[in-house]
Amino acid sequence: MSTQSKPIIGIVSCAKELGGYQIQAVNDFYLAAVKDFGGLPLMLAPDMSSEDIERILELCDGFLFPGSHSNVAPHHYNATHQEAKKDEARDELSFSLLRKAIDKDIPCLGICRGFQEMNVALGGSLNPAVHDSGFNDHREIQVDDFEEKYAPSHAVLVQKQSLFEKWLTENHWETTVFFEVNTLHNQGVDQLAPQLQVEAKAPDGLVEAFSLPGQKFFVGVQWHPEWKAKTNHFSQILFKEFMMAASL
Repeated sequence: MSTQSKPIIGIVSCAKELGGYQIQAVNDFYLAAVKDFGGLPLMLAPDMSSEDIERILELCDGFLFPGSHSNVAPHHYNATHQEAKKDEARDELSFSLLRKAIDKDIPCLGICRGFQEMNVALGGSLNPAVHDSGFNDHREIQVDDFEEKYAPSHAVLVQKQSLFEKWLTENHWETTVFFEVNTLHNQGVDQLAPQLQVEAKAPDGLVEAFSLPGQKFFVGVQWHPEWKAKTNHFSQILFKEFMMAASL
């Protein structure tokens, strides 16, 4: 673990194309959230050797697995549908880091795609189109205005005796039953990995957050708490808890 005053948070990058070039990128929203809550973000590109991954595990105090426009390749959870937006190099790095971070009890936060990676890494599966499977439409609205795109869209129902309920109680929330979140995803959890504990569900029953009991911090959320994290009350709690765990 790092001895620096700021916890070093490794953030897995995504493959993008820009002007004909293949690049690796991390959305500024994630970098800002880590910095705003006292962390030092470090972008992690894929195609690492096993020795490189071990070095990264020694260096980083926590890992953030961010959202992306790509999706986990279906074969990782024994599905056969076609997926046009894959990033298999990211899949491989994320799965390696997640499994090894659990073994070493290094704090992990998964957001959107990262939430889905966590579930698959532990043996769960994904639903490629929740809106076609009896759930509400959770997809990103196609507008240019980010205030509208990331606006609260629905409540999540906090599960009884969950970690989230504990956090809300400790922070003296008026209600520990629900709070509002945004929604920008078409995929979702199908079968939840058996080790994971549900923290919150959408009103339609879709799993929106989970944790892994017994870890310092292993939390995944389907929504985007990085958007204006400094002013969103639950995002403040989430990132503070993550940074505190990464500072231990």
